[in-house]
Amino acid sequence: MKDTAQTSRPRRTARFLTALALCTVLCSGCGTNLLSYYFDDLFDSGDAVERTPEQLAWEGMEAMRAKKYGKALESFQKLKERYPYSKYAILAELKIGDAHFYKKNYEEAALAYEEFARLHPRNEVIPYVLYQLGMSQYLISPSVDRDQDQTRKAMETFQRLMELYPGTEYASKAKVQILECEKRIAAHEFRIARMHYRMGKYRAAQIRLTRLQEEYPQAVEKLGYQQDIDKMLADCRECLNRQGDGKSIWTRLGF
Repeated sequence: MKDTAQTSRPRRTARFLTALALCTVLCSGCGTNLLSYYFDDLFDSGDAVERTPEQLAWEGMEAMRAKKYGKALESFQKLKERYPYSKYAILAELKIGDAHFYKKNYEEAALAYEEFARLHPRNEVIPYVLYQLGMSQYLISPSVDRDQDQTRKAMETFQRLMELYPGTEYASKAKVQILECEKRIAAHEFRIARMHYRMGKYRAAQIRLTRLQEEYPQAVEKLGYQQDIDKMLADCRECLNRQGDGKSIWTRLGF
């Protein structure tokens, strides 16, 4: 009996390995990986047990609290993709925007916030979403040397927030940010106007400086540009009255 048991054991092992190899061949062309389905738990792959929406939401929020924004983003994206009709899906949509924002992926954050506002226009968190959208747009191009289209978009978003949700906390914050947008645009316009002035393009400089005063008076005051603008405009008028035959006196004015 002992010899029979010892002989049958390797035979059973051989049959199991043969069956396993056959299963591998049969599953290689299938849409569903049956080996993974039946044997992943034996090898502890980590994805054998599908995480519930609640688990993914909890993991994402815990990662956000720990400032592990990449991990949070992964959890929320899985939640959104795997459980689009879960009650936690809307949380995932919002937090995808937040995770991108805190990772400083401002373009991706803006897209996520825009999508949330479009899909859930009556949600109670929309004032927050609009504020975050405006901040994302504002932070995409932080330099005054670059084109200010994103800054103007941010200003429009903040204005929209103030119009739709006056008296809210985020409307008050938006008002502050509108001035910051105006200051950045004013600094950009002032830089270009001064460049035109130094190049002797007095008409172009005059147009930009005049528009700067009219459109962003508060920003001009806050930035301390008014005295310089007055000097440059006076010089532009003088040179234009001489039909352009005069030289710029910007060096005398300290530019």
